[in-house]
Amino acid sequence: MNAATGTPTAGRAIQVSDVVKAYPSSAGEVVAVDHLDLGIDDGEFVAIVGRSGSGKTTVLNLLAGIDRPTSGTLHVAGADLGSLSESGLAAWRGRYVGLVFQFFQLLPTLTVAENVMLPMDFAKRIPQGERLDRARRLLDRVGIGDQAGKLPATLSGGQQQRAAIARALANDPPLLLADEPTGNLDSHTADAVLDLFADLNAEGRTIVVVTHERDIRSIVGREITLRDGRIVTDETAPAGVPE
Repeated sequence: MNAATGTPTAGRAIQVSDVVKAYPSSAGEVVAVDHLDLGIDDGEFVAIVGRSGSGKTTVLNLLAGIDRPTSGTLHVAGADLGSLSESGLAAWRGRYVGLVFQFFQLLPTLTVAENVMLPMDFAKRIPQGERLDRARRLLDRVGIGDQAGKLPATLSGGQQQRAAIARALANDPPLLLADEPTGNLDSHTADAVLDLFADLNAEGRTIVVVTHERDIRSIVGREITLRDGRIVTDETAPAGVPE
C-alpha cells in the first residue's frame, strides 16, 4: 500500500481496524465509535443503518478523512489515512473519494455545470479545456443534462441531488460515500436516486451509503446496522433479490 500516492490495495476498498472516536463533553467523554472493525471489498454496495446517535455519520466522516479517529487505523482507497496531513487528505479525497450529502452542498452562485467542475479544478486531473464537456456528460449521465446552465436554486430537490452525484463523479473516483442522500426527497425521487447509485455500483464503483431508507436491502448488497458505535448486524442481501 502506498499512502503517499493513494494506490489502492487489490481487492479491498476499506479496512477499519479497532477504531475509536470519542468526543469530550460537559458530562464526560462521549464515545461515538467503539472499537470498530470493518472490511469492505472493491465493488461492494453497502448501507450503514441505525438510529440517530448510533455513530453511522461519524463512521462515514472517518472513512472520508473529514474526521480523525481517537485510536485505531483506517485504510481507505489505498491510503493509510492516519499517515496523511490535512493537505494530503484533501488531495487524496479529491482523487479517490466522491462525497454526496443530504443537503446537496451546491454553491448557489455557480451554475450546475460549474459546481460539477469544481472538483476537477481542485484535483487538476482533467485538462482544463475538457472540464466543461466532462461536466455536461456527467449531468447527462445522471439525467439532468438540460439543467447544466441553471443555478441550483431553480432545480428541484431531486435534480439538485443528481447534480451533487455528478459532482461526486467529477474525478472518476473508485469510492462513493453518501450521507443520507435521500433524506430530503420524496419517496419516488428517493427511489430514483437509489437506482442511480445501483447503476453506478454496477459499473464497478464501491459505494457506502448512510441511510434511514427502510427498503434499502432491495438495492444494496450488504446492510450493516450500528448501535452505540458498534456493529450489531452485518448481513448480505438475501438470495433472489434483484441487483
